[in-house]
Amino acid sequence: MPEIDLPQAPPLLSTKKPSRRPHLTVSAGLPHVAPARVLASAVIAATAAAVLIPTTLVGIGVALTGVAVLSAVFVGSPDRPSRPQVIAATSIAALLAVAGWRSAEWLSLTCIVVSLIATGVLVVGARSIREMAFTMVAPIVLAFGAAGWIYRGAASARSNRPVENVGAVIKVGLLTIALFTVFVALFAGADAAFASLVDSVVPHFGNADVGSNVIAGLAVGVFTALGCYIRFARPAITDGHPKTSSDTWMWAVPTGTVLALYAAFLITQTRAMFGGDAYVQQTAGLTYADYARSGFWQLFAVTALTILVVSIGWQRADRSTMSRRVLVRAILGGLCLAALAVVVSALHRMSLYMDTFGATRLRVSVMATELWLGAILLALIVAGVGLRTRQLPRAIGLLTIAATLSFAAYNPDSRIAQANVDRFEKTGKIDTYYLADLSADATGALLELPADLRACVLRKIARDVRSDNGWTEFNIGRSKAKRQLSGERFALSDDFSSCRPR
Repeated sequence: MPEIDLPQAPPLLSTKKPSRRPHLTVSAGLPHVAPARVLASAVIAATAAAVLIPTTLVGIGVALTGVAVLSAVFVGSPDRPSRPQVIAATSIAALLAVAGWRSAEWLSLTCIVVSLIATGVLVVGARSIREMAFTMVAPIVLAFGAAGWIYRGAASARSNRPVENVGAVIKVGLLTIALFTVFVALFAGADAAFASLVDSVVPHFGNADVGSNVIAGLAVGVFTALGCYIRFARPAITDGHPKTSSDTWMWAVPTGTVLALYAAFLITQTRAMFGGDAYVQQTAGLTYADYARSGFWQLFAVTALTILVVSIGWQRADRSTMSRRVLVRAILGGLCLAALAVVVSALHRMSLYMDTFGATRLRVSVMATELWLGAILLALIVAGVGLRTRQLPRAIGLLTIAATLSFAAYNPDSRIAQANVDRFEKTGKIDTYYLADLSADATGALLELPADLRACVLRKIARDVRSDNGWTEFNIGRSKAKRQLSGERFALSDDFSSCRPR
């Protein structure tokens, strides 16, 4: 039978596309065990934190603790810090120093949160938005690896350098502490100058719970060790293959639609701004102040959402040809410019509202946040003009730190108090309950009020600044207020029945 050649099937080729999913990698140079200097750095940071952390979020102890932790992480790191890292660490220390500068706890908390995020970015070495986002979950993702690494390091240090005669070491330590305590107490009782020296050197916790300080110190030590591990591991998020759309309409249609909505809104908004109160009452049936309040939060959300839309559109848009780059600049740049106009509108609305109803922490804070979003939009425009966005995430990070420090320099509690005092002089209206809850930063402005109102709003501040909370809670704002109130006498009680708002 003759042989018949059958057609051969084509060979099967693997058409598996490379994964677009990002994945986490760590450095191959990560040692198997933690070096001894990492353990020492963690112990030193824990001890410093237990001694320095104040009982509140305000005090020079916050800044000193932060400096101790940053120094410990750098000492326990495999490499010396680079110049940009030193600049970043200095910026973080400046944020923490606000706790020793301003007496408003809410402002100090804001700076602490920003400093923690910046510290995570610094330790991870994040350069992209994706890596910066990873810093938020890095302690959770890397915790198990760090725990084993630290445990092996501690076990290795113990096996290589066994402590002989542990009982004798403990006895000598306890005897030394006992003798030191007894003789210091005797010398302090014998001489007032030496007693003053001891009181200035020995940490004074005031009303602090020593147990909580120890727990806080242990937590700081753990996170310091984790920071050293991350510096050794050098985690990196690989982006895989960025997904861009070759079909221009897929990103241009939705973003162009948003741009058209912006144009319609801004035309209407321009008529309202120039038409004034009469136009608003005729068209919306609201007073100008109510009109301003009714739309601010929506405009705030629009600004934030626009930044997200522009960022995603920039990643998806194909910029391989000149015509496509021009279209990207036109639509996304137009969105940024329109959003800047909305920022101006939102700030105008809130300014009108505060002129009518007074300034508060919330209103001042959201105005500052709106200004920060406007600065980010400007950064996006500058980056888009040159189509260079590699350094944009770091620029936004530095911009955020600068904005936070500027807000602290603005001294919001003092400005809020001054705005309300000016409003009282014009209208006779004042919310004494609210002003009484401001921090000592507001003392100078509140002293301009009449004597009866002054006693109402400064009573709590006077009680706070005259209490002795220890040197770790030293604060420039509180110290300044104490001097300003040195000639004032208030009944230090919580009875505000005679201090009703007017």
